[in-house]
Amino acid sequence: MPGTLSKETRVDLIRCYHETRSIVGALRKYRTEKKLKAGPCSEQALGRLVKRFQKTGSTADGKSSGRPTVSEIEVAEILNMSTELSNENQLQTSSAREIARRLGQPVATVRKVMRKSLGLHPYHLKNVHQLLPGDFEIRLDFGLKCVAQIELDPKWLSKVLWTDEAHFYLHGGINTR
Repeated sequence: MPGTLSKETRVDLIRCYHETRSIVGALRKYRTEKKLKAGPCSEQALGRLVKRFQKTGSTADGKSSGRPTVSEIEVAEILNMSTELSNENQLQTSSAREIARRLGQPVATVRKVMRKSLGLHPYHLKNVHQLLPGDFEIRLDFGLKCVAQIELDPKWLSKVLWTDEAHFYLHGGINTR
């Protein structure tokens, strides 16, 4: 496979191909020169290497698909922008979307860098109610009423919809409906 061959091996294989004008002949010539019984690649792999050389003029692997890797400079830029954003607001928070917008980067890339490289994780604001002295008695009464209702109707719990679903927004708003 061309991806596992050294640069020198690729160059020698292309030289052998141009001398023999045959894939099979090039492999035979290379094996004879290097005193090998088999290898260094299959006929199909050499054919792909020859096509790539004829197309690009290089034996190097082509550009890989997918997103390019993120450099250390970009990671530092994301960290600096996160720090700047957290200093700009009262809650000391930063938004991956806002960082991506300001740096011109994809949001997914910024989130990945923040999570994997910087060890920063997203969180949601939670609405916490303060418990007052009278709340204990109210909660105890509710619990006793529930126990009494369960004694009257054992299936009562399955008839009640219990939920704590809510939507939290970065600007501090909460939708508890």
